Amino acid sequence: MGGVRADRGAAAVEFALVCVLLVMLLVGIVEFGRAYSAQLAVTHAAREGARAAAVGHFDAAYVRQQAMPLNPAFVTVGQSQGVDPSGDAFVQVTVSYPLTIALVDNNWARTARVIQLRSSAKMRAEF
Repeated sequence: MGGVRADRGAAAVEFALVCVLLVMLLVGIVEFGRAYSAQLAVTHAAREGARAAAVGHFDAAYVRQQAMPLNPAFVTVGQSQGVDPSGDAFVQVTVSYPLTIALVDNNWARTARVIQLRSSAKMRAEF
C-alpha cells in the first residue's frame, strides 16, 4: 500500500503544471484573434478611404467609421496624392490604430503592450 500513498496528489500537480501552459496558450490565441480582427478592420478602412478618395469624396470621418469595431477616436487617417511613373494620378490613404494586447512576462505577470497596426491603400484617381 506504500506505492498508492506515494502517488497521491500526483495528478493534481501534473494538472497544475499543464493548466498554466494551457491558459497561456488560450490567452495567446485570443489575443492573436483580436489583433488579426483589428488588422482586418484597419485594412478595410484604408481600402474604403482610397476608394472614396479616388472619386473625389475623401472624408476622414467616413474612413474612421469604416474601421468598426475599433474605437474611432484612436484611428489615425492620412491621405496623399501623386503621379506614378506612367503619368496616372493616384491617391493613397493610410490608416493606423494603436492596439493594446495582453502578454505574460518573465515573472508570470500579465502585462500590456501597445502595437501599432497600419495599412495603406493606393488607387488611381478618377477625378
